Amino acid sequence: MPPIRADFGFYPMRLSLRSGDISVETRADFDETAVDFENWEGIEGDWIYPPPQREHTFGGVVRELPYHSRVFGLPKTHIIAHEAADGSDRLRFHVWALSFFLGTRLTTTEAGFLDATPIKPGKLVDFHLSHAALLKAIALAEQFWIANSHDPVRAKRFVAAVHALFIAHRPQNLQFEQFIYLYTALDACYALAASIHPPIKKPSHSDRFDWMCNLFGMTPPGWALKTSGSTVQVAVLRNATLHEALFMDEPLGFAIHGVGTNQNLPLEMEALVCRLLVALIGGGTSIYVKSPVNTRMRYSLDLP
Repeated sequence: MPPIRADFGFYPMRLSLRSGDISVETRADFDETAVDFENWEGIEGDWIYPPPQREHTFGGVVRELPYHSRVFGLPKTHIIAHEAADGSDRLRFHVWALSFFLGTRLTTTEAGFLDATPIKPGKLVDFHLSHAALLKAIALAEQFWIANSHDPVRAKRFVAAVHALFIAHRPQNLQFEQFIYLYTALDACYALAASIHPPIKKPSHSDRFDWMCNLFGMTPPGWALKTSGSTVQVAVLRNATLHEALFMDEPLGFAIHGVGTNQNLPLEMEALVCRLLVALIGGGTSIYVKSPVNTRMRYSLDLP
């Protein structure tokens, strides 16, 4: 039976990877597709944004609308193949996992990007991998798929957490939007963790983050721990945001968290999501998983 293949992108560097039954190669038209990407329309800094919406009016006049598309596509640059895959879902999962480990959105679909995406690798995570570690990451993703093939929603939850983490990075997000995306990513991590490692007693909503951190030997950040009043800072903030339309006691969009303090809650939430995802896909013994979340340091990701 021939291997199942899929084109994906956008990744601006050549790749040649082989891990077991899985291979990733650069498309033959890579030079024509990717070499001039910095001159594309819609690039600002390290991000590319969707093109303007245009419509054709009577008489053949093209009118540019005052808003942009939200969902958009980019050229395919690489090919992934699996010699033992039983369907395209397995390939799509591997592309999502590769997206996470490379720190940039990759997709097999024609329009797989939402609002904005980085055009340089590593922007969406706080770690980097060597070539050898990247091969191990592909192997971990394959082991995860095989071990959880009896419960397909587990792979979907991993993908959902990655996607929420990624869209939280959009530069134009207001802080309350970023917070909501990251909280849902943490919720997806909890749902996946509780499915794979069922707790003896289901933790309360406020205890979920502490439970996950203890599961993987991580030190919980202060905002995930109960105070003397049996409340968890991040859960209180979430309840007010989602149930009362208040963020930091103001209508959504008019206040930010951490003013006058050294705390950067979104940064720490992003870092915690990254560590949980590495642990959940099988890298729980990595030193990175137990590294501090209250720093902008980029770590080298070691994998078992």
